[in-house]
Amino acid sequence: MSQENDFSEIAAAAATTGAEFARSNFETKLDLENKGESGEPMGPADVVTETDRETQRRVVEVLTERDSAATIVGEENNAAKTVPETGRAWVIDPIDGTFNFVRGLHYWTTSVAATIDGEPVAACSVLPALNRTYSANNTAAFLDGDPISVSDRTVGQSTTVAPIIPPTYGDRSVYGDGVGDMFRRFGTTVRLCSAQATLALIARGALDGAVTPQRPNPWDSLAGVQLIRQAGGMVTDLDGERWTVDSDSMVASNGQIHEELLDAAKGLR
Repeated sequence: MSQENDFSEIAAAAATTGAEFARSNFETKLDLENKGESGEPMGPADVVTETDRETQRRVVEVLTERDSAATIVGEENNAAKTVPETGRAWVIDPIDGTFNFVRGLHYWTTSVAATIDGEPVAACSVLPALNRTYSANNTAAFLDGDPISVSDRTVGQSTTVAPIIPPTYGDRSVYGDGVGDMFRRFGTTVRLCSAQATLALIARGALDGAVTPQRPNPWDSLAGVQLIRQAGGMVTDLDGERWTVDSDSMVASNGQIHEELLDAAKGLR
């Protein structure tokens, strides 16, 4: 477990195993449950299925077989919910974009990231419905095995940015006004309803930036952060400080538009 390439290979094996199971249940009849604590305001995207749970179980099986000493952090089941400050950990989102998954939309991922002392060192995000696999070690990022890099677009009509992880369901007027300002400053905005899919698309240069004023969960973010950084991009918080798992917000970009995106993102708060 001393070689970083081992981490990327394990991440790919685990994510692929989970993705294959999740794909077999895509566009089938599913029983839906709301997720979150009792009394918490829930929105239409706050759903979970048994497929989420079983996908995570299958990912965990691969990880524990290959690296039994590491901590498992994941969205579902009884996995830890925080990334340890020291040692190795695997961070799992079995289906990032369950809202899309249950509606037959194709932007959802099975994502796995490896961390050492809280920092990502390898990642894999599989988009099963699109037959795409994004991966990163600690030196480069790849799409289906081919090297990728962020775009070189600068602020202007050609740029596309994405709001991710909006506030909980309820009054979103301030957030909506902020998104409107982003739309005016950049070429256009899109929302894919999957943070990991969005971050992967920034890494390959299809999108140019993404923002959330919320603190992203580690399973929603770490794999994508590693992809973007190894593809040459930049990830900070809303104050422009380097993003970590303890950051209270996220701004990710190709680097070229980062300062403008930081300024626009202030309106989302």
